[in-house]
Amino acid sequence: MFDIGWSELLVIGIVALLVIGPKDLPQAFRTLGQWVSKARALAREFQGHVDELMRESQVEDMKREFKEMARPPELDGLEDELMAGQTPKPKNTDPVVPADTDKPLAQPPAP
Repeated sequence: MFDIGWSELLVIGIVALLVIGPKDLPQAFRTLGQWVSKARALAREFQGHVDELMRESQVEDMKREFKEMARPPELDGLEDELMAGQTPKPKNTDPVVPADTDKPLAQPPAP
């Protein structure tokens, strides 16, 4: 987390000993330890919430993508038409379309 070596910790300890004094130093370290513990707990809780939000977001995206992939294109707009009270228009789903649709057929198609 912080790049503090043993020499820096030694200097901080000596300065704390001179400023705080040997009598109150253990209480000061105990209080500092409690603050650090609370800060770590808050950071862990925050990270947990962020991870949960990311999982929920990814799950919702995957659900939406799956629904889009699984929905046949013939159903596009059908729900809107039904909710508006309109009669659904039949869509041509036949993949074989005659090349010349303007001219009538000479013979009826064989059954």
